[in-house]
Amino acid sequence: SLDNLESEGLRDDQRRYVTRAREGTQRLQSILSALGAAARVEESIKQADRVNFDLRELLSSAVAAYRDGFPQAHIALDLPPEPCFMRGAPDLIVQLLDKLIENAVDFSASTGTITVRLDRALGNYVLQVQNDGPPIPQALLGRLFESLFEQRQGRDDKPHFGLGLYIVRLVADFHGGTAVAANRSDGSGAIFT
Repeated sequence: SLDNLESEGLRDDQRRYVTRAREGTQRLQSILSALGAAARVEESIKQADRVNFDLRELLSSAVAAYRDGFPQAHIALDLPPEPCFMRGAPDLIVQLLDKLIENAVDFSASTGTITVRLDRALGNYVLQVQNDGPPIPQALLGRLFESLFEQRQGRDDKPHFGLGLYIVRLVADFHGGTAVAANRSDGSGAIFT
């Protein structure tokens, strides 16, 4: 219908309304696509196979790839000296890391450091991605891991549907963990655990 209207001889004020309607339709299309993607991600996570693997080795390999993929970023790695065996889905852990590293690169100061850290705590592992940069607004901290929640301030022209941190939460849940975002105590950046 919008195409048919646009092919008619419209006045400038009418064309403005048709343009707004088309933009609204495109936004709705994007939202529907994102909802479909979220449903597919949820289903694939539920059906993932669990295997035994060394989390330390996986992180080491992934961070080497991120250093190649984001040459402008300084990515540090802090790992325990011994292997860190766990049962889970290595592909999902890499997907979780992909989302956290992409966000860290987007929000990190140009001269800042992104640190991937793995620690042991009470028979579990604590995985963190920290970045130098602006702190997360306090009002957003509790909402970042919600499906389709996006509060990005347009640092690029890519569409963002708010699925990245939602996927992080789903992967953490799948592995019996949690996903938490916090600001560094000195306000110099964010920590995703």
